[in-house]
Amino acid sequence: MIAFCTSLRARALSNDWAYHAWLLEVTAASMLAQTRGDICVVVGCHDIPDSPLASNPRVRFVPVSVAEPQKTNDAMIGDKVLKLSAGARWAIANGCNYIVFNDADDLVSNRIGAFVDANRGGNGWYNASQRFYTYGGQLMRLQHIAGDAAGPCVIVRSDLLAFARPPFRGAWVDRTVADGEQDYLALLARQNVEVSELAAVGLGHYRAYMAERGTPLSPLPFAGNVVINHQDSMSTAGGVHGYQPISSLGALKRSVRWLPTLRWASSATRREFSIPPNSEIPAAYRGGASVFWR
Repeated sequence: MIAFCTSLRARALSNDWAYHAWLLEVTAASMLAQTRGDICVVVGCHDIPDSPLASNPRVRFVPVSVAEPQKTNDAMIGDKVLKLSAGARWAIANGCNYIVFNDADDLVSNRIGAFVDANRGGNGWYNASQRFYTYGGQLMRLQHIAGDAAGPCVIVRSDLLAFARPPFRGAWVDRTVADGEQDYLALLARQNVEVSELAAVGLGHYRAYMAERGTPLSPLPFAGNVVINHQDSMSTAGGVHGYQPISSLGALKRSVRWLPTLRWASSATRREFSIPPNSEIPAAYRGGASVFWR
């Protein structure tokens, strides 16, 4: 069985809780739309939304007992790691052979299940390319991820996941500290909860971490996910809630540079990633962000 593990932001930290519940429903629909494979969706959370997902037998909500984080980037990333870890532990305990970590507001390709099913035994795969989209839009931006980085969607054989309990030690900790993330690690350790090392080290080090352990990941041979840009995303909020904002001139230069990466959101792509028709997207949830934001 393949478990798609994700994390849901706490109700108290959401500008619009109904919107985050809707985002999760669309994301879960893309996970459950796999063309092949035995699939389940596991959601680490503080609150279970009033949603049809709560009664879906292929969806499992795993509440965490840790306190809700402050609304800062480090604290909320740590919260996501704790929830992904709780979901992964549930998946392993329930016999899932592969685990896919993915954000609760990003869509996944319906080809992932069949690909994993056809390549059983592999260590796992990282996202070497991804698409950016804003609900209600007609265009996407395609990004081929350069260097050693990876996209937020990662697939790992469950028996290769290692877990650690504070005080954290090891190469993954050294790598995180070298990035200047001591505050994040301290916040994570303060919860005194066992965490997935892979989730904790983050997408910037997925590949290096697994290679260092002697179980390297392979590139997924297609774009595995669509990153949804929206105003209540940690990645687009700017300042202490996400990436630092750039100047208007800088944004213009970046947009011009990215023009060749624009792609039409075709009907085939919409089907692959289960993107709802614009007529089914509530008006309040359309737009609000740009594919050039990140």
